[in-house]
Formats: sequence, structure tokens, C-alpha cells
Amino acid sequence: MLRSAPERQHRILEILNGREYARNSDLARHLKVTAMTIWRDLSEMEEKGLVRRSRGRVSRSDASIIEPDFMTKADVASAAKSRIAAYAARHLICEGDSLALDGGTTVAAIARETLPAGLTILTNSLHTARLFMNHPARPAVYASGGLLREQSGTFIGREALTFFSRRRTVRYFLSATGVDAEAGVTDLTLEDNEVKQAMASGTREVVLLADRSKFGVTSLMRVLPWRRVHRLVTEAPSGLLKLIKLSHPHVQIHRV
Repeated sequence: MLRSAPERQHRILEILNGREYARNSDLARHLKVTAMTIWRDLSEMEEKGLVRRSRGRVSRSDASIIEPDFMTKADVASAAKSRIAAYAARHLICEGDSLALDGGTTVAAIARETLPAGLTILTNSLHTARLFMNHPARPAVYASGGLLREQSGTFIGREALTFFSRRRTVRYFLSATGVDAEAGVTDLTLEDNEVKQAMASGTREVVLLADRSKFGVTSLMRVLPWRRVHRLVTEAPSGLLKLIKLSHPHVQIHRV
């Protein structure tokens, strides 16, 4: 049984792929949950624009199929992302560090900043690796390889998971679609999230980079719970951060 709502909702979308509709009762039976649980999940998914409900059955909406590509996401809150990346580069990266960087656009913006010498960069992002080409700091850049997802420009699958499971880093810079005090760090795609979890398992410190638009959002899959996050860098106002500070005092919050 899938215990978390994001996991169930991701599975519901997978079931709806290629189907005209599914009955609520069939979903409840397949996921081994109550009819009320399915009703709550579908209500939340409908509010997000992911599904359409009608008389005991549900279909997948067009919006749930569309994942913005890297360039589209890079244009959203670009000034905030640059500020967050600049802070991370100045205060959280030291000479000789080994760093894991995922495929998020805020994380990729670190490649445009002045960086110390002797860095080793591990990434599963084709876009991030390309941004480091000809960087004045001349970091050693290792791309994981694996199956390349066209939409995100990230490598996924067994090769990527094996690559990160065999390596250790000082710090992992993590991106997310959603940041919520209760749900934790969430994102859209199961395969990308598996690689992010492998990066987190092999690092000494996880640093979440997130602009204010991500707060209060819960995407389909949880990447990490708050207990696995050490630092948060954001330009979000203190009001959005209050509950995180109260509920997860171990997380060091850096406001830029």
C-alpha cells in the first residue's frame, strides 16, 4: 500500500496514462485504500488541474501531461534564482569541495557564479554540465550518464543511480517543485526523484535551493523529508518560513 498522498497521486496518474478514464472504486481497490482516501486524493488532484472527475470516475487532464522544459522553468523567477545561486556560491562552496548538483534551474545557476578552485562537480544534468564548460574556475565535471529525459535534460535509470551510489560528496544542492512544512520536499517525476535520493544518500550535507514560488506547493512525489535537509537558501519572506522554522528547527535557513 502506498502510504503517502503524493505517492498515491503519482500512481493514479500512471494508471490513467493511455486510458479514457478509471472508476474511483477500481482505483481504491488497486491502491488498497478506502473510498474516502481516494476521494480526498482526487479532490486535491482536481484542484491542481491534474484530473477531471465525473460521476464516480476520473480522467487525466491535459495539464497533468505537460512538464515544463528546462528553458521554460529557467525563465520563471530568474532574478530570485540568481540571488539564491550567488549566495550559495559565496557562502556554501569552498576550495576543493566535491559537490552534487541536480537538474534544477536554480541549482544550475551556480555555474554562472564566481567559484573557488579545485572543485569536483557531479551531476545528472546535461544542461548543468554544459554550463560548466569553460568556467574560469576549471572544475572537474562528471556527468552520471544513463537514460536522458528530453523534457528535463537529466539522466535517470540504473546507470545514474549506480554512479551516485558509488561516490561521496561534501554537499548536495537540491532543487524542488514543492516545499511544504508538512509534506517536505516534493517533485513531479519518480525517476528524477530516485536519482535525487541517491545524491542525498552520498553527501555530508543537503542544501535546498528554492525561491518563494515553491512554498506551500506539494507536488506528486516526496523527494526528501525535512529531517534529511540541513540548509535552506531562499528569498521567501519570513512569513512563509515561520512554520518550517517551528516544525524543523534543525534546518539552517539562509534568507537572501
